[in-house]
Amino acid sequence: MLDLNQMSVFIRVVQDGSFTAAARSLSIPKSRVSRMITDLEDKLSLRLLERTTREIRPTDIGLQYYEQYKPLFEEIIDIHERISDNQKEPSGHLRVSAPVGLAIDMMGYWMASFKETYPLIDLEIVFNDGNIHLIRDGFDVGFALGHLEDSSLIARKVDDTDPILCASPEFIKKYGPFDHPEQLKNVPWIKTGTRNGFSHRASFIHKESGERIEINQPSSVTVNHLEIAKHHMLAGQGVAITSTFLTYEALTEGRLQILLPQWQIEQEPFYLVFPSGKHQPKKVRAFIDHFIAKSNELDELIKQFDSSTEDDRLVLLKKLIVEKRI
Repeated sequence: MLDLNQMSVFIRVVQDGSFTAAARSLSIPKSRVSRMITDLEDKLSLRLLERTTREIRPTDIGLQYYEQYKPLFEEIIDIHERISDNQKEPSGHLRVSAPVGLAIDMMGYWMASFKETYPLIDLEIVFNDGNIHLIRDGFDVGFALGHLEDSSLIARKVDDTDPILCASPEFIKKYGPFDHPEQLKNVPWIKTGTRNGFSHRASFIHKESGERIEINQPSSVTVNHLEIAKHHMLAGQGVAITSTFLTYEALTEGRLQILLPQWQIEQEPFYLVFPSGKHQPKKVRAFIDHFIAKSNELDELIKQFDSSTEDDRLVLLKKLIVEKRI
């Protein structure tokens, strides 16, 4: 009979990368961790871990076992917690992955709001533009921009990126005016990326005629952080595809202007992703619901801003700024 304790230790070893780290996390002796892994391998008649003097990593079959078993293990724990009613509110350690480009004020305020709402959840937030494998790297939930490749994950669409093309008035005076995307082929760009190998496509669709054109972005600056890209735009160093929630203050103050408003930039989806499983832990469900609610509230404020009169815009802008900081 398989031992759930052995399986939980195996999961921890894979996540922490060593017997020592796993023993520290579980508050048990390293020798016991090693013995439990050996016993599990003996029962399965499989070698689950490659052990060297420098590292411990799962074998191919070990990684397959980990990826398939971890969601089931969490589901078993969740069922026990719900049946025993020991977990009256979400708690435990929640590990979140996000692209570096999302490390902006709004994300920080929403994370702080989540922690205030669910004080029993211990948050670990990792911003990384590398190729994150959610299950293998031990994340409970992650943010992803663009179309997904990993079909083993469940994705909840939060929003579309709502891209706009912006530049400073000084830049427009020097290189413009602009009335067609073709004019963007020979001007400097601030190219932004939000994960390894990803940047927003400069694909334009005319809102009335349906004409479609894609532009290569001759970048003078390439950066993987949207806030830094905004500073380069404000300095007049290039045109960039950015987002409404990031630039509303600069736009209303006249420090940035929207280019080619008659053209729609192709949207990229924005997802919350998490491992598959019939029952998600309460902490994961709470996190997903919180961020989707915050995104919906912000979308509503932006819609009000777009449709408001000039007299009302300052009031709504203040509310919008406050909403970003809840």
